[in-house]
Amino acid sequence: MHTTTTKQQLILSLLDLGSQQGLEAVSLSVLAKQNNISKAAIFHHFRSREALIAELFSYCNTLAYKQKGSISLEGSANEVLGRAMAHWHHLYEDEVMRSFYRIIESEALTHREAASIKRTLDEMLIGQSSILLESLSNSGRLDIEDLDLAIQSFSSVVQRFLYRILLDDDPDIEWEEERFINRFCSLYSK
Repeated sequence: MHTTTTKQQLILSLLDLGSQQGLEAVSLSVLAKQNNISKAAIFHHFRSREALIAELFSYCNTLAYKQKGSISLEGSANEVLGRAMAHWHHLYEDEVMRSFYRIIESEALTHREAASIKRTLDEMLIGQSSILLESLSNSGRLDIEDLDLAIQSFSSVVQRFLYRILLDDDPDIEWEEERFINRFCSLYSK
């Protein structure tokens, strides 16, 4: 097997196993067995278990930044917020990224780098929500007096929906999201 291919395969295997079991539960022996290599061969590619995990986060962060996109601000408030929700759903469709986001959510309390990435992702969602709601308010499509409260409320609910998507726990989530957007827009309608 080619070195970079083996290295990438080890990262992807850790990503898959770690999203199912948690990073701490994945032993290097299991990782080696899954990739048909010796445990010692892992150290040919990574100087330590921590280096492998750091490389996993770096690899996935690079993929995440490649998925950036824009959300059109044209149309009604319901249409804009619906497109935003569809955009965020799209980020969770790729299985590699879905596994990465699962790891970030599960490891954020115990792993410093996962916590840092989670903060960055949360801040990005708040920032995107801020741009959307400020634009909708400034254009008169929504009448928002307390923009900070609206941003915090909206982004918190969206974060909860996205977390539920990661858990695959609810087939009615799209209906609930649509209902939330309709109620949110009704609350701030003129």
